[in-house]
Amino acid sequence: MHLTRLRAKNQLTLPASVVSAVGFKQGDVLHIASDQDRVIITAHELRDRGRTYTLSDLLGAASGLYASVDEIDTEIADGRAI
Repeated sequence: MHLTRLRAKNQLTLPASVVSAVGFKQGDVLHIASDQDRVIITAHELRDRGRTYTLSDLLGAASGLYASVDEIDTEIADGRAI
């Protein structure tokens, strides 16, 4: 059993031996749950969602819908955006 201390902002450090034994890697997303007086930490596997789009990729998707930026701002302000 290993001890660790709860730090400011509820941060804690997992002991390196535990991380290694479980196979966690830097950048892994962890699922945290509680069960009475226990905390359960498990790896949360993310599904590959395919291609990642940048804002530049998406700009062309709205072409032709609005005549100007002002028109877009008006739609957003009025809550009528598509």
